[in-house]
Amino acid sequence: MVGADIAPPGTRGAIKLGEYVERAWQLAAPELRASLSADAGPVLLHDAAVLARYRAMERLYELADAARSGAGGVWLLCPMEDPALLPKLDGAVVRVGDNEWIGLPDAWVVNAHRSAVAAS
Repeated sequence: MVGADIAPPGTRGAIKLGEYVERAWQLAAPELRASLSADAGPVLLHDAAVLARYRAMERLYELADAARSGAGGVWLLCPMEDPALLPKLDGAVVRVGDNEWIGLPDAWVVNAHRSAVAAS
């Protein structure tokens, strides 16, 4: 798998890995979609760079479109160096609307707000 992952495009290893990955997304996408529920709260996607790396950004956009249609919430945790820039996964910019993303302050990321509540 590692060899196929770094294989040059068009080689047998790269082609076979692409076929394997596509089949995996065909199996995983319905499960992700089924996990959306307005009553159950948002679905949190993290470590999601795999979506960009293995050509599944359209799957992410399908989930986002379903969420926008009321199927349930989708939150994508996307760590980045500069929160003023658009979110990226493995170098691919994530398309989001102007009011659909926020930068989290470092204090929130390290749970400083929780330690302040516990101290009071």
